[in-house]
Amino acid sequence: MGGRPGPSLTLDRLVEEKGPLLKTSLSLYERFYLRLFYLMRSLRYDLPENQAGWRSRKNQELRFQALAGIGDLSGKRVLDLGCGLGCLYGHLVGSGWRGDYTGIDLLGPMVRKAKARFPGVEFERRDILRDPPKRTWDYVLINGVFNHKFRDNWAWIEAMVRGALGVAERGVAFNLLDREAGWMDPDLFYARPQEALQRAELWSQGKARLVQGYLSEDFTLHLTK
Repeated sequence: MGGRPGPSLTLDRLVEEKGPLLKTSLSLYERFYLRLFYLMRSLRYDLPENQAGWRSRKNQELRFQALAGIGDLSGKRVLDLGCGLGCLYGHLVGSGWRGDYTGIDLLGPMVRKAKARFPGVEFERRDILRDPPKRTWDYVLINGVFNHKFRDNWAWIEAMVRGALGVAERGVAFNLLDREAGWMDPDLFYARPQEALQRAELWSQGKARLVQGYLSEDFTLHLTK
């Protein structure tokens, strides 16, 4: 599925310019926690949306719709960063989308299951902060990846989003849990929408938009170029 060499602002260049920032990858303990989290869900649940951490397919697809609203994805190259079981691919194709899809995930078991669900679709295991891709996409979509609580969530989110911007030619969309929605799970990371928007504007040179209203506990940010 043919990509082409990156534009002038490549991830390699970003790593060179930003140094340690883009190397803010997850620790060994945090990786183990993620593997254990999804292993337990795979043993407990049968449906892929539940295994991936969502309450229902409707809940999951409302998030997908908010992410896809960043632009016209028809015929575009889309990177699903943190693809999990490939549910976003299934949603896009089920909605009539046709284009060039790539799914990347940190966890090997998730990638293997995604390949089994969607034979012939491009899925790969990769940590983009340690092993940056050598190609680009039109859009990078990041769903639910930032919901887990780690030692320094904002540093990791910034590194990931800047990395995604480095391989996106048109834009990046990601979502976060809303800290202002009420009850919070102590094991998850929540953000205030306006604070997240301010950070996104900094990362995207002011080209960020906040999307709310599709779910009470969630919001999405669109960063364009």
